[in-house]
Amino acid sequence: MFRKLQIYILFIAVFTPCLLSSQTPLTTAPNFNAIDARGNYHDLYSYLNNGKYILLCFFYDTCFASQSTVPEINNAYIQFGCNTNEVLFMGINYNNTDGEVISFENQYALHYPNISGIEGNGNDIVTLFQVIAFPTIILIAPDKTIPKQDIWPLTTVNIVDELISAGVDTIACPYASVETHKPLSQFLINPNPAKDWININNLSGEKDLTISIFDYLGRNVYYSNNSLFSKEKINTSNYKSGIYFLQISKSGSLLFSEKIVIL
Repeated sequence: MFRKLQIYILFIAVFTPCLLSSQTPLTTAPNFNAIDARGNYHDLYSYLNNGKYILLCFFYDTCFASQSTVPEINNAYIQFGCNTNEVLFMGINYNNTDGEVISFENQYALHYPNISGIEGNGNDIVTLFQVIAFPTIILIAPDKTIPKQDIWPLTTVNIVDELISAGVDTIACPYASVETHKPLSQFLINPNPAKDWININNLSGEKDLTISIFDYLGRNVYYSNNSLFSKEKINTSNYKSGIYFLQISKSGSLLFSEKIVIL
């Protein structure tokens, strides 16, 4: 009986931070700057001063609750424009390396930036916000106040409701309909994953096409207005490794969208 009690106490000590809801006790957000697992620099106050709301998602990779709630966060991320509009989704990891965070991103299809705990300063940010359990999601307003110290239960509906209550509008994600457009078009992308070059083969015969590439912060990193092409070769050697989204449009209508990975 005593040994069973020991095992139970050990289980609680190890897994309680992953099982309980928590919140930051802060009402005003302190500033931080860090480099995410893909090498992008982030400064919290810079985003806030530009009028952005920030949704901080605190997590660690082996936490079951962190893993199981990813689809809920992803759904809300898509409904609010995939970081291209008023709100920026950002993950703050606890106690993992960049490599472990990238593996987590790839496994659970996370497209928003994530700062690792060990190499990206995430552990210090967890301490700064006094977060003691995972996952914890807090909302920061442009005036640096924290109108929501924890969104719980962590569901898409609750995240959407909190953002709308804060005054954030939903907007279509510019690269959320990848699978919808693929069967309707005749464009081939290779290689993918890519390193130095991406080739686009146009088998459709369409004219007056626009090619755009966005990074996962919603920034346009490539734009070409090409009247007619059978094959386009894009130099990606200067792109940071990570996830990007390629779009082909005609007269403002999306014909094709595909996620690409740069190594």
